Amino acid sequence: MKKNMSVSLSDFVDNIYTLKALTRYNNKFKIISESVAEHSYFVAVLTLKLHDDYEFNLEKALKMALVHDIPELHLSDVTHDVKRNFPKLAEEVTKAEYIIMRDKYPSWYSAFKNFEDQDSPEALAVKLADNLSCVQYAHAEIELGNKGYMKEVATNAGKRVKECTENLQKYRRIKNAN
Repeated sequence: MKKNMSVSLSDFVDNIYTLKALTRYNNKFKIISESVAEHSYFVAVLTLKLHDDYEFNLEKALKMALVHDIPELHLSDVTHDVKRNFPKLAEEVTKAEYIIMRDKYPSWYSAFKNFEDQDSPEALAVKLADNLSCVQYAHAEIELGNKGYMKEVATNAGKRVKECTENLQKYRRIKNAN
């Protein structure tokens, strides 16, 4: 493929199914695996539900939700703990994600960048949905008996949910609602 050319539809159809086989938290013990595709679905559905409570452009947010992990088609899932423990690697992964989106998926680049920039109500809502998905998965694992790393995932994602909720508060449809 020539540089700066988007992925063709046939190539995309061939490649997108990879997200179903890509396992999240791939370096940790899991009782039930979750694929990147499953996670993206949950993020999109949670975004749809959040639209009931928050004012934002739903179409823009759903696009972000569906493309936020597309770079993992090419990079795999680099887990949060790896990024935290190796900040230089995290920086390179981020750079690679932007390059992948710009060069392979240029029509989705702005949605991806907007999500990463976290400077719109849509991006904030999708980030909340992303973190809610992490909390949900971790709690399900813990309930099944996985008491290891998933406790850390639940705690850290829970903190991010609280932060996201605070950042979204001014977009709440009904003020002072829980």
